[in-house]
Amino acid sequence: MYHLKDLQLAIRIADLHSVSAAARELGMTPASASAALQRLEHKLNCQLFARSTRNMQLTEEGQAFIDTGRQALSLLQGASDALADKRGELRGELRIALPSDLGRNRVRAWLDELTAQAPELTLRLYFGDQLDDLIEQNVHLALRYGELQDSSLMRRQLARMHRVAVASPEYLDRHGRPSHPQQLSQHKILLLNRGNTPWHKWRFADKRQPLEVELTGSKSCNDGAVVKEWALAGEGIAYKSWFDVAQEVTEGRLELLLTDYLAEPIPLQLTYLQTEYPSHKVRTCIEFLKQKCLAFDSQYPLPKP
Repeated sequence: MYHLKDLQLAIRIADLHSVSAAARELGMTPASASAALQRLEHKLNCQLFARSTRNMQLTEEGQAFIDTGRQALSLLQGASDALADKRGELRGELRIALPSDLGRNRVRAWLDELTAQAPELTLRLYFGDQLDDLIEQNVHLALRYGELQDSSLMRRQLARMHRVAVASPEYLDRHGRPSHPQQLSQHKILLLNRGNTPWHKWRFADKRQPLEVELTGSKSCNDGAVVKEWALAGEGIAYKSWFDVAQEVTEGRLELLLTDYLAEPIPLQLTYLQTEYPSHKVRTCIEFLKQKCLAFDSQYPLPKP
């Protein structure tokens, strides 16, 4: 009989199409993961994957095994979660994907508070600003800005917030303060990359009419935290969510711009895969972060223009 860990490994190889990527995620060496997969295939007396130098694709038998194995793991996890629910326990692993800037500088500390209250709850965080697939990333929850297109996901809105243009006082003293969004083209612009494409269309509103300004960046990065660091260092103007920059604006390290032209606020949402009933740890985390967002919004209200 094979081990449960071998099944978990095979499922992650199927999701990631890579032995080495699955090994890293599960804390194994690529060599030990390859050996475990070979043992599993030997015990099953079938080849689960068609191997190439670049990719791992499921065979027909492998697809059938992985589909059934995924259901079995889900049932086992559901049984464990049901027991924890009955006992009112917070235990097991909680995997959460977070936006880079908000995750590192705000939400991580909040989640540290949660795990301090629940020593048997282990936390695994993934930082990034890409809209990755929840199954491929193997997370319970993903915190994301904006409306989401994937109808297969459940979502819980934590807050609605504005995106704002900000720059350091030092930069603005040197280069001047734009009085209209169209004047941003005269400034150094710091862009966030979404995938391989800079997010170069910034949204505002002029007399309640949507206004989109297309800009060229002097610098761009796929990490929102780096974009904010550039703004703090006086490298240019950034376009950030209010939650990302509220503390720096309050402290005077960044200055709000164009507040007469704010677009409609966007949702900040926790997303998770559809299940009949989310686990106790997932429900607890959602409610905990909801309360944290409400408290933060109360502590750092967006200044009125």
